[in-house]
Amino acid sequence: MRKMPMRFWLAPFLMCACSAVAEGPVLRTVYFIPTDRKPEPDFQARLDRVMTEVQRFYKNGMEQNGYAGMGFALDRDEKGALRILEVNGQLPMREYGRNDSGKVRREVKDALAKQGVDIDRETIVIFQLLLAWQDGKATEIGPFVGAGTPRYGTAWVYDDARLDAALLASKEPGGYYNHNPCSLGQFNTHYIGGVAHELGHAFGLPHDCQREAETAAKGNSLMGSGNHVYGRDLRDQGKGAFLSEASALPLSLHPLFTGKRVDAPPVSCRLSALKAAFNDGSIALDGQLEGTTMAKGIVALNTLLGIPGDYHAVGWTCPVREDGRFRLAMGELKPGDYSLRLRAFGPAGDAKTFEFRYHVDQQGVPDLTPFDEAIWLQSAYDAFKAKDGARLKAILAEIQKAHKADTQAFRKVAHMEELLSPPPPAALASVTANAVLLGDVAFEPASSVGWGSPLRNQVVADDSGCLLEVGGTFFASGLYAHAPASHAYRLNGKWKTFSTKYGLQDGHGGSVVFVIKGDGKELFRSEVTRDHTVREQQVPVSGVQQLELIVEDAGDGPNSDWGVWLEPRLQR
Repeated sequence: MRKMPMRFWLAPFLMCACSAVAEGPVLRTVYFIPTDRKPEPDFQARLDRVMTEVQRFYKNGMEQNGYAGMGFALDRDEKGALRILEVNGQLPMREYGRNDSGKVRREVKDALAKQGVDIDRETIVIFQLLLAWQDGKATEIGPFVGAGTPRYGTAWVYDDARLDAALLASKEPGGYYNHNPCSLGQFNTHYIGGVAHELGHAFGLPHDCQREAETAAKGNSLMGSGNHVYGRDLRDQGKGAFLSEASALPLSLHPLFTGKRVDAPPVSCRLSALKAAFNDGSIALDGQLEGTTMAKGIVALNTLLGIPGDYHAVGWTCPVREDGRFRLAMGELKPGDYSLRLRAFGPAGDAKTFEFRYHVDQQGVPDLTPFDEAIWLQSAYDAFKAKDGARLKAILAEIQKAHKADTQAFRKVAHMEELLSPPPPAALASVTANAVLLGDVAFEPASSVGWGSPLRNQVVADDSGCLLEVGGTFFASGLYAHAPASHAYRLNGKWKTFSTKYGLQDGHGGSVVFVIKGDGKELFRSEVTRDHTVREQQVPVSGVQQLELIVEDAGDGPNSDWGVWLEPRLQR
């Protein structure tokens, strides 16, 4: 490898290590070494500089958003050096693929458990020796991702001899990213920016994009595409990354940023009132939350649908008063269909999500009907929990009077009414039709789910409701499959095709893998699912005696892993 050039930039904060040992929760740093790799030179000092830089970014970002003095603590020893927990992997480097985050985490979990560290109760960043160089080109071998909650989280990132916060300002050649040579500074922009971005996911942050007015003044939001511009201002190559207010608000409640774990149950609240108005190009939402554990603030993530991914979700925030009232305004409305996620954050840092789908016409005027219907749906859900069929019928009449009977709100309430007295499931062996939805037939008694009981055409009733919903779309037919889950069906070789949609239930931020097996043989395995996008799959099942639908926890624990099979169907 070519000799590294002299370091061009050394921020003042790097010149004196923090010597204080944190008393509250800390971010732990792990170094993962495959069997055919050796630690990179000077990794202890380099990663100290990298993590101190990322720590600085978050602390400054919190201060710029009005949360002065808030930032996460790093796990340091008595001398102030970053404590790095080394883990020797069980396999060679190329045995860890891009989707093997669960495999890496399991090996780390087992190794650290022997040292008394339970990563299911910690937030950790794993620097992996899974970036391969050949002929001056770098290939990302292993996972580069993050996922978590305020209670625990993991970021999977890379280490490399060129990874160094002191090189962010360098314009010297020697880096490589996205199939192109680049400077050492650009290399560190992408990979240190990647550490900061994936760590945000480990803290529980979703993607969010900067607002239009912020781009010229601040650059790109870290949790949007900010990881690709992080630190480029140090090279006079444009604006860098910043921490958005949509990220700062939930972090202000995160135990790593408050310095203490709040002994509070998960946020438990509901919308008891909501009024939407449109004025001067903005939607104003006036609402009321009620519940046993109230929210402290709200983040609204407004996403224009039809664009792949959710990196363009624009965030808006507002506080929640002690009486539960809030007022939120959001603009930048372009024509198209939108998904709006209202995330109400509780005192322990967790969130309750309310999702709305609405349309903005070519004149920029939004249809506010979905917001008006929200309270009807909340009232219907209250009636469903109380098993009050008469109240559900009355709500259906109200909706019919105000709107057409075939609105989504009407269909949802009608489905809740049916769930109060569902028809008994048919035995699959007795079905003579050429096609059947598995939500209408009985599964084998051995079927199981990770939380609650296996259910047809609904999920376990919680604060988010009882209906199967993914990506804001309601499905009347499907299977509740909180990981680890298994639903089994005796086909007796009488069916030809199995087709299904699948996804992560709205309102829950877990990570799952969907697997279809026929007679014990794996017919399909999905990639790790962390978003709320509906996906589809079809497999041949001719001659199959036993069909099994499995949902795994993706290797990072089953918290919030509400997998659902949507409209699963057998055809002859």
